[in-house]
Amino acid sequence: MTTIEPAMRTVPEPSPANDPAPEVEASRASARAVTTFGIEEEFVLLDPVTLRPVPLAPQAIAALHAAGFAGATSEFLASQVEIATGVCTDGAEAVQQLEAFRAALDGIAVALGVHAASTGTPFDAGRAPTVTPEARYSHIQHDIGAMIDDHQVCGLHVHVGIDDREDRVRVLNGLRAWIPMLTALAANSPYWRTADTGFASWRTIVLRRWTTAGIPAPFADADDYERRIDDLVGIGATRDRPLIAWLLRASHHLPTVELRVADAQLDAADSVTIALLCRRIADGILSGARAARATDAGGVTDAAAAASAQVVPFSGEVLDAAVWAAARDGFAATVPDPVQGRMAPLAEVVASALAMHDADDGCPEAVAALLARGSGAERQRAAFAAGGRSGLARCAAASVG
Repeated sequence: MTTIEPAMRTVPEPSPANDPAPEVEASRASARAVTTFGIEEEFVLLDPVTLRPVPLAPQAIAALHAAGFAGATSEFLASQVEIATGVCTDGAEAVQQLEAFRAALDGIAVALGVHAASTGTPFDAGRAPTVTPEARYSHIQHDIGAMIDDHQVCGLHVHVGIDDREDRVRVLNGLRAWIPMLTALAANSPYWRTADTGFASWRTIVLRRWTTAGIPAPFADADDYERRIDDLVGIGATRDRPLIAWLLRASHHLPTVELRVADAQLDAADSVTIALLCRRIADGILSGARAARATDAGGVTDAAAAASAQVVPFSGEVLDAAVWAAARDGFAATVPDPVQGRMAPLAEVVASALAMHDADDGCPEAVAALLARGSGAERQRAAFAAGGRSGLARCAAASVG
């Protein structure tokens, strides 16, 4: 559940002194613009021995505010803390912001006698968790009934700044087929109530219970998106637009596309890697759409950019099943490759995603590093195999320390 969202904008690079004709410059500006992004991270406070959530978030947030982190906010549960970065244009500044916050949160957690952890699910959890004492959260608790016993999850949300509302819908539609790949890449929740669930991302399975869940059907245009959102508000637990729980959506009040697919990540580098890949795919979708429109208008355009728009669609049923399989298998998953139009191993589909856009953004190197060190789920399992609950406690503490 998101409480704040970082404002986004598109930042153009400097233009040359001798400006070309306006229509030519407009086309080139689209290619040169730096798409901004922002990251929201959710953390859980854990008992250092049992690894169960502890409802000390109000105290932690007060200490964070006193330390200068005004963006720290409450979340649905009183054991959770959320932070959002500012508007970012490159990975280095995003890593710097996230690492600074994690270090501050770690120190405050130690002072409170708990571990702060960045994981999709805690190792253990009781039932009827303490809800943050706010009216909105009380209403949600009432609406979801016994679901609250299992809805003790933390996510990483990525915002990609896209000014034009029709472009936001184009990106939403284009991203649909990439969601299984992103699910597998961002898997970091293998345990639930002391047991290995057999899933790399148990959080993904838990989220399928919501009134709205998964990947929405394609949208005809921005008006169609708005109509369908309006139709959903008031049904079940969807009291308002922020409670649309799809794995991807347009922000209800910012010019961004929000990807909600990722589990909370073990370290800041993992979070930023996933954000950079989301932005790269979105840029590829936009470049292809613009190139296709320029070609339709009789212009000359980049053939590679135009080709990036020609992703092969998969049915909604296939994508939904593939998300489930990706949540189970993590890095071992076989997922849809929208470029090749077939199911393929994760690393192969990641390569297709990287090829969607050509930019000196550090994304290929960051993704290669993530693939080499393994998913968060794999690292959690390795920590438990090596040291049991104590090993996992050290892994949790290291996620922010």
